[in-house]
Amino acid sequence: MTAHPPRLQGNRCLLDPAHPFPERVTRLVRAWEDDGRAGYRLVDGRALLALYCWHLDATRRGTADDDPSTTAYVAAAFAANGGADGWDVLLRERADCTCHGQSWRLENISVCLGCLRYVCYRVDGPCCPGARIVG
Repeated sequence: MTAHPPRLQGNRCLLDPAHPFPERVTRLVRAWEDDGRAGYRLVDGRALLALYCWHLDATRRGTADDDPSTTAYVAAAFAANGGADGWDVLLRERADCTCHGQSWRLENISVCLGCLRYVCYRVDGPCCPGARIVG
């Protein structure tokens, strides 16, 4: 009998809106480090989209904390989901924006880092107080 690899479990932590997004990332990265960088602590889907866009946004704005563990985590999650090819597949998936209910490819939609809802380009500002929209 072939053992199946554990499912990715990082999504639950990253998608939990109880804490600000950067704090969720810090907690997840810390757990990943404490667990020997276990692959099952990585993220996929909406959590990966939010994490990767958040990281790219912070890098572009010059506000990335340059924590080597966070950078390594983002790179590991990206690689675990197929790298650039997996990212392209993810971006071709479709989702409905919660603001207008229209269906978009993920490459044309954004994510609110507060509530992690998909929002389209027609939203004027963040859904949640103090949150950024990335994507």
